[in-house]
Amino acid sequence: MPYPYIKNLPLWPSHCGIMTIREDYCLKTSNTENCFLQIISGRMVIQHKSRRHTLAARSVVALGRNTSVLLEPQAQQSCQLILLFLHHAPAAPNINLNFLCLHVSLVDVFFGRKTRFCILTDQEHIYVTFHAILYEWEHDQPERDTMLTSLLQEFFIRLARSFHAHNRPTGIQYLTSACDYIKQNFQEPLTLEKIAAHVGISRSYLAQLFSTQLNRSVVEYIQTVRCDHAAYLLNTTSLPIIDIAMETGFNNRQHFTRTFGKLYGMPPHEYRHVNHVSYVKTPGLRNGPSSGSGESGVST
Repeated sequence: MPYPYIKNLPLWPSHCGIMTIREDYCLKTSNTENCFLQIISGRMVIQHKSRRHTLAARSVVALGRNTSVLLEPQAQQSCQLILLFLHHAPAAPNINLNFLCLHVSLVDVFFGRKTRFCILTDQEHIYVTFHAILYEWEHDQPERDTMLTSLLQEFFIRLARSFHAHNRPTGIQYLTSACDYIKQNFQEPLTLEKIAAHVGISRSYLAQLFSTQLNRSVVEYIQTVRCDHAAYLLNTTSLPIIDIAMETGFNNRQHFTRTFGKLYGMPPHEYRHVNHVSYVKTPGLRNGPSSGSGESGVST
């Protein structure tokens, strides 16, 4: 992440509830859903592929698409879980995970780094938000969808904070700081040396972090951030393409067109023709899309 603006990732709960397991249970996700679970009481072993992990209460497990695990309660006792399934939901209500990742680097790094099977320790009171989501899901209170949208954003941030704290020795904090700096300064000339100096690490270590944690180079990340904002401008303004190129940090139209076409599979003028929403004269876009509204390739 981030992902091209054309590829939104709208998610919404398909199920949230408490489950008690007294014997071995196979938990699976489909191609269009993710699952988050937290142990409320008891202990269990969770087996993913050939590896077994013993988990106690408050442990959190994130399962991405097409993932299967075996849950085994321990000591001949039942184990109680809270389960949240999120599925792809193109129609409202939904939360745009791609948009969230574009604007909250901590969440961006979490989803870019985590695999389809991830275990977290609850260092951010995730259980509080988890139970709040459960309450809203089970009770049809006024503005339930609004509350769920807010709680899901909070839930992802708490997950990312716990992941960040647990993975601090691996340089996650430096990566997050670098992503924030790029998003805040994408319109300016950016170099590996300049970003590394701002973060306070060597350029080689910064390049290594992007390669190992996000599976992309620093330059590729910068280009994607710039093109994401360019796509928004193409969708929502009548600015000439050359102005959009300059506004988003490209030094000429040819470079912009080539880079944008590589990421989106079509040149800017064609993208505008296919995807424009409405043209409003917006002279500047320092901060990109207004807050309020995050590829399917996340290991979600």
